[in-house]
Amino acid sequence: MPPKKHQPPKAESKTKADNVDEAPLQAVILADSYNRRFEVLCSDQPRVLLPLCSTPLLAWTLESLSLSKVRQVFVFCGVHSDKIRAFIETSPYRHTLDIQCLSSQTAMSAGDALRELDDMSVLNAENPFILVHSPIISNYDISKMVEAHKKRREEDKNFIMTMGVGLGGRRHPESPIMLVHPPSSRLLHYVQNPLSPSQPRLSIPSQLFLDPFPANIDTYEIWDLGVDICEADVPALCTENFDYHDLRRHFVNGVLTSELLGKKIAVHLVDVRSGNGGTYVERIRDTRTFGEITRDVLRRWAFPLAPDNNEPGGVQYELRAGNVYIAKDNVVLSRTTTLSGPLLIGPRSALAHNTRIHQSTLGADCSVGPSTTVNQSYIFDDVRIGANCTLKECIIGEGVIISDDVIVGKGALIGNGVRLGRGTKVPDFARIGRERYGGEGFDSDDEEDEEDEDERGESYHNRLSTLGPDSIGFLWPNEEEEPASDSEDEGEDPYEHPRNKRLLQLGRRLSNISTSTVSLSTLSKASSSEASSPLSVASSASTLPDLAPLSLNQGPREEFYIEARESLLRAYEEDHKVENAALEMRTLVMGENAGQDAAREEILKFFLSKLTLSGGAGEILKSTVGVFGKWGQLVRSFSTTDYTLIAVDTQKFCVDNEPYRPWFGVILRGLYDSDTLTEDELIDWRDSSVSKGEGTKDENEKKIWLEVYNKGKPLVDVLESMESDDDEDEDDDEEEDSE
Repeated sequence: MPPKKHQPPKAESKTKADNVDEAPLQAVILADSYNRRFEVLCSDQPRVLLPLCSTPLLAWTLESLSLSKVRQVFVFCGVHSDKIRAFIETSPYRHTLDIQCLSSQTAMSAGDALRELDDMSVLNAENPFILVHSPIISNYDISKMVEAHKKRREEDKNFIMTMGVGLGGRRHPESPIMLVHPPSSRLLHYVQNPLSPSQPRLSIPSQLFLDPFPANIDTYEIWDLGVDICEADVPALCTENFDYHDLRRHFVNGVLTSELLGKKIAVHLVDVRSGNGGTYVERIRDTRTFGEITRDVLRRWAFPLAPDNNEPGGVQYELRAGNVYIAKDNVVLSRTTTLSGPLLIGPRSALAHNTRIHQSTLGADCSVGPSTTVNQSYIFDDVRIGANCTLKECIIGEGVIISDDVIVGKGALIGNGVRLGRGTKVPDFARIGRERYGGEGFDSDDEEDEEDEDERGESYHNRLSTLGPDSIGFLWPNEEEEPASDSEDEGEDPYEHPRNKRLLQLGRRLSNISTSTVSLSTLSKASSSEASSPLSVASSASTLPDLAPLSLNQGPREEFYIEARESLLRAYEEDHKVENAALEMRTLVMGENAGQDAAREEILKFFLSKLTLSGGAGEILKSTVGVFGKWGQLVRSFSTTDYTLIAVDTQKFCVDNEPYRPWFGVILRGLYDSDTLTEDELIDWRDSSVSKGEGTKDENEKKIWLEVYNKGKPLVDVLESMESDDDEDEDDDEEEDSE
């Protein structure tokens, strides 16, 4: 056959390859959470339309994907799909993105969603797609993950997924443990790791160490971004395996443990430690992260995603001093209103005299009565709050009416359309819905029984005793008190344990949780023993003679502390740059596998020992500000999980060193003045149980902890109750202008 006849197919193949390269980048957003963490707020609307900074979560997610070169988006939804379609039809993103809403009434899990996507055949089988598990706010270009995945797949076609993981960031009760092969970034082992109840042992299959493995293992504090790069194999595998429901617990572990599939999963590390205008990727997965991410956005950590910078909802905001955002559309502020940022006031909202708004958001068309305090709370649209009310760390749904003299406790969730009568006191972490609770095990046929006088009378009495006769709404059981699901699958999820679910709630403090520090020792060589049962962390070296033992709570070797003190002394005496000192210390931590907690404690001890304790409070304060004004950021760089621990470690140093005890309050003031600790972090320290010595077995030691605590508490009380005179004067001037 002549060669010419072979040329057209080649040209066609080249054209096909070009078309693959030019194919639009696709993304899939799972609109349903497949859990019940926002249930009381989502009785009549989907989770993705809940407003964060007065803008629906779906809008923030679409904006984040737009920054990542995504051109086609599939929003997969179940409940309230009509409202999601209505939002998309009026969204400005429909002009820049090809958005399609795919609905299903039968998908009960993420695995079901992918099975239905596979059946719909809407995804490009030649190109990977981005899978977004939860609403995200991100200024990171996710297309970089896609490119890295493509390069990895060019070398090995068996890589079907790349999981995005963040390095740094804050602690979360759902941070997994991953074992990754560094040269290839291949995920070898995945374990869910709830904070409570903590897992006392970590089991890793010994066969993972039989293949050639790096001589050293680096340990990082990472967290799951909830963003995956997936090939078409992923939905197909879900179709083939109907027991894949949860994408981490079932799909990832199924792929990792199946030799027959022969597929691989990689991880892509995103360094999000910089914050404050650097790389930012966070997902809203519970009410806790809802509050944290709201404050991050207001502090401009996700820039350019900020309310005053082309805010996705289309509302124009004015940025004032202290990260205070005021909508430009008819906001009314009294001259005696106190605003303490970061906060946001939505359009057409009105605040009466003597109101105090602290680190909160108010949606559109809200009104706040006189002498009312709103502290670290998130108010949706069209909410009416009466006089002399107190709201602390709560979420108030759309259209809620709160009468005078109402107190809403910490962590409370008030559903849309609820009315709280005069003098109502909502308990901490309560959930109140407009309709009766209809959780697992609830049968709609039971509504007929409500006509029964006794049953109705008991329910009515319970509602009146808590909410009052003028209230409209029903008290729901706390989330951790919900009846267990009939599904055995849900019971297997350690993140859904009642004790862990408590930590996912707005208002909970992780600083009250005592967690052990896990240290994975260096593996000198791979085990030559035959693959057998999983290797326990607590197993002895005699069991596997060629494998160094993996153990808990051993702590760093004494050599680490010696070298750390010498390194800090050189940096202090030779006036090194903080960046250089941090790099040297981080290298030492990684080499000794010491962990950030040990490093932070050693850094604090060293610089606290350099303070001058003579000359009275004034000289001690001056000395503290001088030392930590230079080195405070070094301390913070090793405290990325919980900055409150800086205050706890300082208190412990004073407890252990008697001359420092009387000056603990002055030292805290110095840490605050030098920006080593913020007001919020000091408040968290004061409210934590650790700071009061709880958990200390020795009674004398506990008395010392309380003695030192009482030296620092007055400072925090004052910081909480007063506001900077300069900021107050500036706010007053601006409020007069707005009048």
